[in-house]
Amino acid sequence: MSGDNRILVPPGEGEVIRDTSESRVKILSDAEPLNATWAWFAPHRVGAELHVHHHHVDLFYVLEGELTVRLGIEDEPIAVPAGTLARVPPLVVHGFRNGSDADVSFINFHTPGRQFSDYLRALRDGHAFSYDQHEPPEDGGRPTSEAVVGGEELVVDQTGLRVALLADVEEIGISETRSEPGLSAPPHVHRSHVESFYVLEGVMTFTAGGRELRAPAGSWVQVPSGMPHTFALTGPEAVRFLNLHTPSCGYGAFLRGLHEARTDDELVAVRAAFDQEPA
Repeated sequence: MSGDNRILVPPGEGEVIRDTSESRVKILSDAEPLNATWAWFAPHRVGAELHVHHHHVDLFYVLEGELTVRLGIEDEPIAVPAGTLARVPPLVVHGFRNGSDADVSFINFHTPGRQFSDYLRALRDGHAFSYDQHEPPEDGGRPTSEAVVGGEELVVDQTGLRVALLADVEEIGISETRSEPGLSAPPHVHRSHVESFYVLEGVMTFTAGGRELRAPAGSWVQVPSGMPHTFALTGPEAVRFLNLHTPSCGYGAFLRGLHEARTDDELVAVRAAFDQEPA
């Protein structure tokens, strides 16, 4: 992709993989550090049978409804409600479905990407494709207790601003922010990782690649490493968004330090310890 489409996927857009009366799946990102899809499933629609990934992490963030994540060779169903992240490490047996009587929509992240998007394209087009997805091992794989559903760490909770850390592992750092209008970030650049956003509510404005981009709710924004960028909450209403860093590069420590810093020198030290440079 090129131009705006390389950075911004507007609401409702994305590369269509499936569009039926029972499910819709669209690719939001096929960048190697992070492949992402948006999906909608009708009630009781099966998503994926039990499997494992050897070399990457599988994550689900539920937008609306309730997703059922299936864990272990015992096929234990775990309900994941809206606004919740489920993280499945490599070698943990899992699958998923919509086990409810209502529709569900969610975002699925694979990090590193391991060509997950190419695997979906091959399924759509009826081609064979070798991908990091395997049958459950005879020994049952890693303990299902290593999968995490919810368990957010609240970093900031004050009037007009709430920041929660949803995932903080080497492969990915994810936060969810709720803020009144006016929040912004200084222009910066990441040299060693990709930064991505999904706007859940409200409107964000990004400056990236020398262009200003308006991103209302439902937008996906992905900034490649080495590209200067910034964002601001410019609409009249409060904004809620996901912020993803792949690989994490210590994003959790950065986020904590950012909100604990009390002086300019402390802020400079926090940013210097993270893969973030002024731009």
